[in-house]
Amino acid sequence: MKDEIHSAEHLYTVEVEGRNVTVRDVMVAAFTYRIKLEELLGSPRQVAHCYRLWRRLERLDEPPMTRLDIKYATAWRDAHAQAWQVAQVFLTDPHTKTFVLRLAAP
Repeated sequence: MKDEIHSAEHLYTVEVEGRNVTVRDVMVAAFTYRIKLEELLGSPRQVAHCYRLWRRLERLDEPPMTRLDIKYATAWRDAHAQAWQVAQVFLTDPHTKTFVLRLAAP
């Protein structure tokens, strides 16, 4: 069980990109963003799944998505917006920084 939890926690990382990224940006703001995403979407596996589907919507060469896939992609978009609202107050300069979710290699 411990290995399963450990691997699930590393399905993605949240980074802060922008000018003069500080320890607070990484340790507090990015952590808050991640926690809020998981609060809204579920497990790290579910967060990664929803994110992948949202990214798929952006690509024109992908086959059509099911209604359930679109629902999950929309859930990502909404969760991202809410997580941004909660976590951006902890960024040292929210006008010059953003959160970037990076998926682990498949």
